[in-house]
Amino acid sequence: MKKLLIFMVVIALIIPALSYSKRKPKYKAVEVTNGGTIKGTIKSANKVKDPVIPIVVKPKENPEETKLEKNTCGDSQQAMMYLLSSSNEVKNALVIVEGIKEGKAAPKKDITLDNKKCRFEPLVSISYVKSNYVIKNSDPLLHNTSLGKVVREGVRRTVYNLALPFKDQVIKKPNRVAGLINVKCDAHPWMRAYVYSSRHPYVAMTDAAGNFEIKDLPPGKYKVRVWHEGFEDVVKEIEVKAGGTSDLNASFAKTRTPEFMK
Repeated sequence: MKKLLIFMVVIALIIPALSYSKRKPKYKAVEVTNGGTIKGTIKSANKVKDPVIPIVVKPKENPEETKLEKNTCGDSQQAMMYLLSSSNEVKNALVIVEGIKEGKAAPKKDITLDNKKCRFEPLVSISYVKSNYVIKNSDPLLHNTSLGKVVREGVRRTVYNLALPFKDQVIKKPNRVAGLINVKCDAHPWMRAYVYSSRHPYVAMTDAAGNFEIKDLPPGKYKVRVWHEGFEDVVKEIEVKAGGTSDLNASFAKTRTPEFMK
């Protein structure tokens, strides 16, 4: 029995050590003096119509509260998901350099997520680990802002769950988790937003013309993922040369249905 107990203790000590040894090394901030640039345009292969989201307000015990919520939220919302130019360039696509082990330090820049007229503003944004989330409620009614890391399609792990019952209430929370963060309001199921939380600065978001630019990348070969809530991901491989500019243009071929629309 004593030998079995010793054996179990040894195993308990070994397993965490093995697990730790398999962890991916953390990103290392270094000076970059010979960096290159990735730039390009993200398009859709087809014209896609932006959907309208119907809004159904559940009746409250107090009729005045129901009236206030209806007046604040309205009867419908434009999804603002497929924001395409006349030439099908896509706005709000995230362009993410994956697997990078070292480079410039990420900026320490807080982002504000505002609950405003029963939608989140902004819809898509970039945050950086060790900065802060500033969660605001601009509406005169209860919002419950839930931030969760997307583990895989349809699965999220809660990071923060924050009740904001008062107008102009603000809650600040540190950003400690990297990855794609899905933002929901538990009180209003149609509300959603997305934040890409990064340990490094090599992430960009496309503008209204579908353009993006990522600067000061150390020379090397990289895998770049292009993400958008309404399209299937596109993955590209690209080589960045010292002091040079590499073009990365991509086209979304397939749409997908986000969780909030299922």
